[in-house]
Amino acid sequence: MDVLEQLRPTQKLLVMNLLHDAGFDVSDWADYKGRYATSNPKSYNWSFEQPGEKIALCLWYPDFKKDGNTIYHRFKPAGRGARRTGPGTANWNKRGSDVRQRVQTAYEQRLPIRAIVIDGKQRNPNAAQPVASRVATRLLDPEPWAVTEFNYETGEWLLIRGVKPPVPAVSAPDAELSFFEGKQRPRFILHRRRESELRRKKIEQALAANGKLVCEVPNCGFDFKERYGSVGEGYAQVHHLIPLNKAPPEGRKIFLNDLAIVCANCHVMIHANGKCRALEALIA
Repeated sequence: MDVLEQLRPTQKLLVMNLLHDAGFDVSDWADYKGRYATSNPKSYNWSFEQPGEKIALCLWYPDFKKDGNTIYHRFKPAGRGARRTGPGTANWNKRGSDVRQRVQTAYEQRLPIRAIVIDGKQRNPNAAQPVASRVATRLLDPEPWAVTEFNYETGEWLLIRGVKPPVPAVSAPDAELSFFEGKQRPRFILHRRRESELRRKKIEQALAANGKLVCEVPNCGFDFKERYGSVGEGYAQVHHLIPLNKAPPEGRKIFLNDLAIVCANCHVMIHANGKCRALEALIA
């Protein structure tokens, strides 16, 4: 039987049980005061998170595509106009927003995606009065998926079955975020999202030049992969030699030479007490 056809669910298994099989902690679901633990409202969510470990998404089987031996799921948001008001739509909008945030988290933290494959009658979001979807069957895909592409501007993403999260990963947030307050913060966060491609290119540049990611602070040289093995592969933090909060209101151009690969410890020490210390002066 074709692999894609094997993913078509034929039974309606419980979300709670599928999450348990995927290694998620669902022990608190039984504390729900409804008639059954499985009647917990959490079972109606479209996404679930085991912080720092994995993400689970409810994905419609008809949305799966196949290219050779690769099975993938691409999501393209309809745009802001797709958000509607009326009975039930507040929950749909909230669940959709949670899905987007969790896909972004998986992309940034290189977390695996566990797919709860569902089939049935999908809601038509373009209908004048959309009717809730009707799930007829669901199963847990035994193979993990990975977010291989994520567009911060449009919210579009690409999931691929049976692959590891890509390397290089998006680096962790800068420590200088902790010192940025006030009305400028929304603009600052938007700026960081728009420059994510430059940050990834810095990691790509370091890997191409050295074959590994090593902290550039003199007398440090920490390598996440060397210390932690495969879990640390492709991970490092990216430091702005000139702090972003020193940029003029209109912004400034950032080049790869304005960035440095650093480890988490050095990054925190560089910015301790709100400073931005030179890399050369950090470790005697």
